[in-house]
Amino acid sequence: METLLKLGYPEPNPLQKQALEQDYLGAGNCVVSAPTASGKTLLALKAIAENEGKSVYVVPLRALATEKKKEFKEALEPFGLTVGLATGELDSSSEHLREYDVVVSTSEKLDSLFRHKAPWLKDVSLAVIDEVHLMGDGRRGATLEMVATKLLDNGVRVLALSATIPNDKDFADWLGARLVKSDYRPTPLEIGVCDGEELEFASHSEKISGGRERALLKKALQENGGKGQALVFVSSRRNAESLAKQLSSTTEKFLTEPEKEACEALAENALNALGHPTGQCRALADCMRNGAAFHHAGLVAKQRDAIERGFKELRCLKAIVCTTTLAMGLDYPASWVLVRDLKRFNGAFAEFIPALEAAQIVGRAGRPRYDDRGVGVLCCTPHEKNEVKERYLSGELEDVYSQLSSRPLLRGHCLGLIAAGHCRDYDEIYSFFEKTFFAHQYGDARQLFSQVDDVVGELKEYDFVREKRGLVATPVGKRVSELYIDPLTAASFISFIQKNNHKKPFDYLMELANATESRPLVRAAKNEQKELWEECYSLLEEPDLHDPELLDKYKSAKLLNAWINEATEQQIMDSFGLPPGVVHTRARNSEWLAYSLQEMAFALNRTRENAEAKRLTRRIKYGVKDELLELCSIRGIGRVRARYLWRAGVKTGEEYRALSEEKRKAAISGKSI
Repeated sequence: METLLKLGYPEPNPLQKQALEQDYLGAGNCVVSAPTASGKTLLALKAIAENEGKSVYVVPLRALATEKKKEFKEALEPFGLTVGLATGELDSSSEHLREYDVVVSTSEKLDSLFRHKAPWLKDVSLAVIDEVHLMGDGRRGATLEMVATKLLDNGVRVLALSATIPNDKDFADWLGARLVKSDYRPTPLEIGVCDGEELEFASHSEKISGGRERALLKKALQENGGKGQALVFVSSRRNAESLAKQLSSTTEKFLTEPEKEACEALAENALNALGHPTGQCRALADCMRNGAAFHHAGLVAKQRDAIERGFKELRCLKAIVCTTTLAMGLDYPASWVLVRDLKRFNGAFAEFIPALEAAQIVGRAGRPRYDDRGVGVLCCTPHEKNEVKERYLSGELEDVYSQLSSRPLLRGHCLGLIAAGHCRDYDEIYSFFEKTFFAHQYGDARQLFSQVDDVVGELKEYDFVREKRGLVATPVGKRVSELYIDPLTAASFISFIQKNNHKKPFDYLMELANATESRPLVRAAKNEQKELWEECYSLLEEPDLHDPELLDKYKSAKLLNAWINEATEQQIMDSFGLPPGVVHTRARNSEWLAYSLQEMAFALNRTRENAEAKRLTRRIKYGVKDELLELCSIRGIGRVRARYLWRAGVKTGEEYRALSEEKRKAAISGKSI
């Protein structure tokens, strides 16, 4: 109880009381399975505060890591514990992290630290794995499972936090852990189904009129004496933007004068988040002025920060319309949560989202300390109503299954195990995989062994691994593992580097687009294919006409070419249909791939290719032509300001430093000096 008092919680809630009664901090591992906002984080903080060694806290996303680091730094300060953040560069052992008592990390970064054999990992005695149910996620699940298995293999005590899932006992049995299971919520949750005419709850029904979304939003904002807030989930970026615009006329009516002023300031921040505002920036600012916002992968960090502050801290933003794919990264409780689109396009047709995902989304309804209840509404058509009720209200949630059998993922993970010296022969690899959740779930790992054999054979073909009285990574193989790229990508890079032809800058961009990590590619529309074919023939020396993705790769390279030749975000939106947030994410990813290509060239002693890739890496980082690279290395000077300086005749760092403060301000604003 003393620890809870120090953490600012004099009285444990029912979940925390149950965990304490079950001695969740006993000598072994523990799985806590409970709804969103039930108080699982406090159990993690208590475990960390009372742990005698170093602790790591593993989260699925970088944004969540930043948020947790801030929260933990404040909470653990009374205990004299320091908190560090591990989300940055993957090609680093991040030695500075040894100085911290607690390290908050994404699973990818922690896995890369294992590959770099960071010495301080030996000091870790407690690992808290947040959102452990995401082991079933197709993109991130396998890495999370590998990290958890490595932690177990190192004898680290594990506290796993999970949403309410049917097979939480599977996780507990795998970890050899006690299971603390609870359905406690600080605010009761009511879930209704709305078919456009009627909003039906288990206890009662209400008629809906005047437009479903507006009517539901009005009810949400009337909650808690007119101080309610709502999250609305839709299937696409376009839907998010159009619906936010529609709903802003409703939210505007609920704003007080101080809230209008706060919204205006936030809108200005969102509008000016880029050097040159785009149409999307203006649309977002217009919504925010009226107390609404849209939130999707196309926003840049400054815009996301403004939305978060307006919704969580200032509470002047009354509604956020966001995509269902972004649900995992949003830690925003709301009075009401509306799932407008229960179906999502899978590439071929629209299908219902999983019941577990829907439960996670509506579980955000009900703000502790502000609301007496939370309301989740599932929207559908009248003819879908019975199916929706059966699927999401009466039906069972799906079990979480291991994603470890994916061959592309196994390639990188097997190389990582061998390169780090974790596994030195086939038997040790088999032994490692026998400890995974996959092996526990399916009875044994033998069905994985044939895939492991094939993958290791592939690594030998690439000369990343050799068999010498066991399995040993070659120097190049070790570097590939440290760079955290797919061995298939690395093999392609090596083949490209070793070609003795004259490589043009665009050839490098095509090679980056060819990487596994560049998926999804920018799709070539049917009406532009003829033009793109003509460009391919004129630009590429040897286009692979048998590659069904050639045009998509070419268009992806063309996008990157526009970025490094200083096309504005609006020009890129007009030409490629991609919003700034997506472009920036693709640029960051391509920067990492270009750096990896540079490192491969260095390892192969190819000076020319190394220099070209190094220059390209910096151009992608800043989004500029060659001549602006020196100016962009000056603190606070980005692509827009650098071009303004160049036009003003300031072309070097020395010339910039020689300017008076007044002339500097004028030059970086685009004024003549």
